[in-house]
Amino acid sequence: MAVLAAASVAYYYVSRNGPPGSDNSQCSDPDSISSHVYNSYRLNVIRSCITASGIVDNVLQEADGDYHLRLYLDSQYNSLSNSANDQYQYGDLVVEIISALPITQSDAVSSCQNYTNNITIPSVNDHIIVTGPYVLDTNHYNWAEIHPVYTLTIS
Repeated sequence: MAVLAAASVAYYYVSRNGPPGSDNSQCSDPDSISSHVYNSYRLNVIRSCITASGIVDNVLQEADGDYHLRLYLDSQYNSLSNSANDQYQYGDLVVEIISALPITQSDAVSSCQNYTNNITIPSVNDHIIVTGPYVLDTNHYNWAEIHPVYTLTIS
């Protein structure tokens, strides 16, 4: 009976507060960053805000003005990636820093208007702590992402 009670308490905690280790106290959308996401309808929001950490495996520059980071998650966050991340992103979580580059994709220009990126761009092999919405990208096999990044700290 005690095991059942403990499992119920753990389920309740995770359903209300996110996975263990996530820190929802830092979760706010500074500068209304989310309103500048290109084609936001494609993102299925799983958690409105989550914090995760890991090592940057790759930093890609996208035509829509975003940096696309591949994040090798610290072990306590491994459950955030899914089979699509395994298949298409080398097992890494995708992290999107939006409107940080010159935009070469014409239909993405309007999403970045009146927004200036203030997020630090990490380098490959940096250990980072990142906060933002946890989403599945329905245009990309439903792989898991933090998109857009609200805060990023190089640690």
